[in-house]
Amino acid sequence: MEDPAYLAQWYRDDREGIETIMGIELPSELQSTMAFNTLLEKQQKQTAIFRMAYRDNEPIGFVFVTHISTEDRSGLASFYVAKEKRRYSLDVFREGEREAKRVGFRGFLVTIDQGNARMLKIVKRRGYKEIKHVMLVKEFT
Repeated sequence: MEDPAYLAQWYRDDREGIETIMGIELPSELQSTMAFNTLLEKQQKQTAIFRMAYRDNEPIGFVFVTHISTEDRSGLASFYVAKEKRRYSLDVFREGEREAKRVGFRGFLVTIDQGNARMLKIVKRRGYKEIKHVMLVKEFT
């Protein structure tokens, strides 16, 4: 299966997880595909980075970085691990950090769903520090 097929399958298996990581509602597979295409377009414009993460040559998730600051070589990193591969969450995280270091990043800002205690534990073990701020969002209609 090609990488786009995995992304589509992950959407079908875990729509809520894909919506959470993308930060928007994706009511159809087509809209999910369009959201990934937008992310890949941003990568071509060098305003984002997107990488699939593999274990034994099989995709297990992906990492993307947005809000890239060329000033301090940092960005907002997002990590997704396929529902059936969650036991490999640390591998996806390591892959993202390796790639970031390879391209010269000095740090990441990571957002994690408050209810995801397992991922919070993983990132804290990786040396990430909790910021005492609340992030809020407002959608304009």
